[in-house]
Amino acid sequence: MRSSILLDLSLSVAFTFTPAICQSSAPVGAVRAHIEGIEIPAIANAPFTAKVVVTWIEPLVGGGTASRKYYTLVARDSQGRVRREIREFVPAKSNEEPPLRTFTILDPVSDTRTVCTRASMDCATSAFYPRIPLGSSAGTLSGSSGNATRESLGQQTMDDLPVVGARETVSNAGTNRIALTHTDVWYSPDLHMDLSVVRNTPQLGEVTLHVTNLVRGEPDSSWFSVPYGYAVKSGSTQ
Repeated sequence: MRSSILLDLSLSVAFTFTPAICQSSAPVGAVRAHIEGIEIPAIANAPFTAKVVVTWIEPLVGGGTASRKYYTLVARDSQGRVRREIREFVPAKSNEEPPLRTFTILDPVSDTRTVCTRASMDCATSAFYPRIPLGSSAGTLSGSSGNATRESLGQQTMDDLPVVGARETVSNAGTNRIALTHTDVWYSPDLHMDLSVVRNTPQLGEVTLHVTNLVRGEPDSSWFSVPYGYAVKSGSTQ
């Protein structure tokens, strides 16, 4: 029963991809992408700091692939406060530091969300309502986008933590073909979050999110404070 529950939880994949046309630096028709990192629930008594490494191998229209990467620094304290970043992609072979775009502080104690933008050096606060991640039922699901099947990948250890694996395959019938999307997730019951997500789609190629440099224990309190020089304003309630 416990393994079944863990498998269901592991299927709650925090993966969103929001493409937008790049206005200047990218070639015509290129895609500027933001991939939301691995979801970190704002729960108490499971503190850690870590680095999430993201890689994207994109298939090109004329053949071949383009490889990009970035990383984000993340943390959660014993109160359940979470800090995470959004950074820009850089070429996979580059030694360039991925530029920081924004960082977010989620505080379930004060029920606030603070989003700070690096370019403008300002922060906006709004209401934050923590949600409890809920898993999906195993089996075959029907929907307007096609069918999803889920299977267990068993158990293993990552960063000295036991993890439970699951694979979701979504089939979408198109013109004279069936497109398959595969997502592999490895979930840590101890931290209540995924430690690895690998997603393969025909259009976007392969995106990998992997937690590294994981240190369990209380982060420094500065992780959850707005740095000096940023202006803070109240935002709209969410």
